[in-house]
Parts: sequence; structure tokens; C-alpha cells
Amino acid sequence: MALMKLSLRMIFVIKGKRKAFTFIELFLVIAILGILIGVSVPTFRKAFQSQQLKSFTQELQSLINYLHERAVVEEKIIYLNIDDEKKEYWTGIKDNPDRLKTYRIPYDIRVVMDKQEILFYPDGRIEPVTITLTSPGQESIFLTTKGIFGGAKVSSEK
Repeated sequence: MALMKLSLRMIFVIKGKRKAFTFIELFLVIAILGILIGVSVPTFRKAFQSQQLKSFTQELQSLINYLHERAVVEEKIIYLNIDDEKKEYWTGIKDNPDRLKTYRIPYDIRVVMDKQEILFYPDGRIEPVTITLTSPGQESIFLTTKGIFGGAKVSSEK
């Protein structure tokens, strides 16, 4: 970049009264910007996907902690179902056909669970389940329920 500024200064000094850039100079600047953008876009895309995966993991972890507390307070069995094909997950009270709430899974994230649903019991237990969340860049995060202690643990290794 410094070399380009130096050469432009030399052109201005040599020609003296020049007030505009030539087509070649503009083309070179546009080409350099194009190369810089082309190199940086994949990096930004990967960073965005990684951030989206981490954000969704935190959202799911918070929901699991909330459902754990709600099951204890309401003294009812609450469940969490995740359907990766429909890209949604929902909560409900066991033996009640109505859903409490339905959420959307981000399109780019793939979710795989050991079981079909996670049950939260009034005594504070949670069925032990490992949920694998994967981004398009193949970055994976594992969300594991803690069983008798309740809550969920996030890790990057299974």
C-alpha cells in the first residue's frame, strides 16, 4: 500500500497539474479491494457460524436449566423434544397433549440426541442425555444433562 502511495506521489510530481486517476489506477485499487474481500469473507462466514452455534448452545442450555427448575417448582414431569428434520424443538407437560412452547432451530445447525425426549422430574432428576450440536463448518459442541444433579454441561469433547 505504501508503494502504491509512493508511485502516485511520483506521478503527481512528474506531471504536475494532473487532477484525476487513470482507468488503470482505479482498476488496480478495485482489484486489490476485491482480493481482500475474497480472502476475508470465508473467515467472517466461519466466525459467524461459530458464534451462531455457541449462541444456540447457550439458549438450549438455559432452556434445560429453566425446565429443570420448573419441574421442581410445579411438581410435574416436563419434557423437551427436539426434531432436527423439522428444525424445531418444544416443551410440554407429560400426559398433556398441548405444547408449552415451540422454538426454531437455526437452519445451519444440526442437532443429534441420544433419545427422542428429555424428561425433567419433580424430584430434580433429569434423564441423562448427550445432545450434539454441529455447525456447517463441522465444529461440534456437546450438551450433556447432569442426571440426578440437574442442569446441563457444555463441552467441546464428548
